[in-house]
Amino acid sequence: MKAIAAAAAGVLVAAVALVHGQQPGVDSLQRAVSIAEIQKTLDAFDIDRTSGQEGERRAADYLIQKLTEYGVKHTRYDARIYMSWPVSAELTVMGDAPITIHGVTPAFGATTADGGLVADIVVRMGPGVTFGPDVRGKIVVSSGGVSPDRALAAQRAGVAGLIQVSDDEIVHEMIATTIWGSPTTESAARLPSIPIIGIKKSDGDRFIKNGVAAVSKVRLSTKVDQHWATAPVVVADVPGKSADFVLIATHIDAWYKGMTDTAGSDASILEMAHVLQGQQAKLERGVRFAWWPGHSFGRYAGSTWYVDRFWTDLDQHCVAYTNLDGPGRRGSQMDKVSASGYPGIDDFSRQSAQTLTGKTPETRAVRGSGVFRPTRDSDSSFQGLGIPEFAIGVPGPPRGHPDLEANGQISYWHTAQDTIEKIDPKALELDTRYRVGQLYMLATVRDLPLKLAPIAKSFEKVLADLSAADSSFDLRSTRDAAAVLEQAASRLDAAPAPSDAAKRAVRNDILVRLTHELNAALYTKAGRFDQDPAANVPVLPRLDRIRELATLDKGSDTFGFLETELLRGRSAVEWTLRDASRQIDAYLASVPGTMRSSPGR
Repeated sequence: MKAIAAAAAGVLVAAVALVHGQQPGVDSLQRAVSIAEIQKTLDAFDIDRTSGQEGERRAADYLIQKLTEYGVKHTRYDARIYMSWPVSAELTVMGDAPITIHGVTPAFGATTADGGLVADIVVRMGPGVTFGPDVRGKIVVSSGGVSPDRALAAQRAGVAGLIQVSDDEIVHEMIATTIWGSPTTESAARLPSIPIIGIKKSDGDRFIKNGVAAVSKVRLSTKVDQHWATAPVVVADVPGKSADFVLIATHIDAWYKGMTDTAGSDASILEMAHVLQGQQAKLERGVRFAWWPGHSFGRYAGSTWYVDRFWTDLDQHCVAYTNLDGPGRRGSQMDKVSASGYPGIDDFSRQSAQTLTGKTPETRAVRGSGVFRPTRDSDSSFQGLGIPEFAIGVPGPPRGHPDLEANGQISYWHTAQDTIEKIDPKALELDTRYRVGQLYMLATVRDLPLKLAPIAKSFEKVLADLSAADSSFDLRSTRDAAAVLEQAASRLDAAPAPSDAAKRAVRNDILVRLTHELNAALYTKAGRFDQDPAANVPVLPRLDRIRELATLDKGSDTFGFLETELLRGRSAVEWTLRDASRQIDAYLASVPGTMRSSPGR
C-alpha cells in the first residue's frame, strides 16, 4: 500500500510541476492581474448592495458591462428567491422608569403585532443554553450573538421572544433561520415565528446584573419585511476544451456597503475572469465565475437557486468549487499562504500553493476522529452534489489585531463600518494572484488531480470512531465495504494516466462522478437533491446518531425510532461504498495491467 500511495503522490507532484512549467506560464499570468482594474470595481461597488434592491442591481449591471468589455461569455438571470429584510427593533424595559433600548433584529426574525410583545422575562446567560418548561410563553434573555440553532430550539420550547445580549459593544447583523435557501413546503415549518432582538452589552447591563434581571417584564417590538423577490445572478464562462469546468463564486449582495464582505471578492473574481479570458486556448476544462444574490437576506438563496436549476450540468461537469468570501482585509498576513480542500483535492491544493508561492501553506484543522468536516456556511450550496471545495489565499488579520474581537471575529463584519478603507488593495491583489494561478493549474492539467483513496479513508476513520462509540450497532459490513473501497481507490489513484485523449476523458469522468457521490454521503444527510440545514452537521450524518443510541433505553420508543433511522442510514452508506467499488473495478478491468481490488463482495 505504501508503494501505491507513493506512486499516486508522484503522479500528483508531476502534474502540478508540469502545469507550472507551461507557457506563457503561471508567473506571467499572475503578473497580468491589474490592481487598477480591481480598484475600479471596488469604487463601483462602494454602494449599499442590499439584496433585491437598487444597489445590488447596479453592481450586477457593472459586472455585465465589464464582462462584455473583457469579451467573457456571460449570462444574467433574474432569480425569484425568498428573502427577509430587518426593519427595526426596540426593547422597552418596563418599571417605574421605563428604559427604551434600540437594537438589531435579524433577517427572518418575526414581526410583532402593533403595540409589541409584552411578557415576563427569563435570563439564560452563558454558553450551552437550554430551554426547559419554565420558558414557555416568556421572553428569554441570553448572551452572545443571534444563533439560528438557538432560535429554532427556543421556538420549539414555546419561547415567546428572544433578547440576545452581545459580548461587547458591537451588534452584528445576523440571520435567524436554519433553512438553507428558499423554503420548501416541508422546511417552511422551520421559519422563525418569534421576535428576536440583539442589543449591545452596555444596554444589557442596564437591566441584567450578574445574570439576574432587575425587572420582571419587557416589551419587545420588531419589524421584518419578508417575501419573494427578484435578484440578479451573474454567471460567466471561460470555456475549455471539454465541457467540464472549475467553479469560483462569491455573493454580490452585502449588509450596507460590505466592502470586505464582499466587494473585494466580487472585484477579485471579475479580474480572474479578465486574466483567464486570454488563456482560453490553453484550458483543458473551463472556469466558471458566479456572483450570487440573497446571501444573508435569503440564507444563500441565490446559490441554491442555481443548484436547483442547473443540477445536472453541475453534477456532470463541475470538477471543483472555490467559494470566495472576504479576502484582502487590512492586516492580512501577506507573508503567509493558506490552502485547504476536501479529502481528494486537498493534496493538490496544498502542493499547488507550495509551488505557486514557495511557502509551506497553513492548512485546515480536522475534528474528532481526524476526519475533515467542511463548514456549513457561506455559499457552500454544493455539498449535496458532493462537489469538492478547495482554496488558496492570503490569511486574514492575526489574533490580537485591532480589527478583531476577543473571539477572533472581524469587528466590522456585518455592520455599517465595513467600508472601503478596511480593504488593503495590495493584499487583495496578492490573494487574486494566488487564486488565479491555482485555478489555471487545475484548468490546464490534462489528468484531474482528484484522488479517491483519501475519501475512502475518511469513511474508514469515522466508521471506526462510531463503532467505538457503540459496539452494539453492527457496522462490520459497512466497515468492510469502506475497506474494499479504500483498496480499489488506492489502485485507481496509482494507475498510470492514459495517454489517449478519449481514455483520459473516461478516467476524468469517473473521478468526478465518484468524488461527488462519495462526498455527498460523507457530508450530507438530506442527500443529493436537497439542502441540509444552515447549522452544524456531523461527518457521515446518516450514522452519527449511533453515539446517541448507546444512551437510550432499548425498550423505549425513542430507541426503536432511532434504530430504524440508523438501519436505513447504514443501507444508504453501504450502497454508496459498494457501488463506488463496483464502478472502480469496472474501470480498472478496462485498463491493461490492473486487477480487481478484491476477489468479490
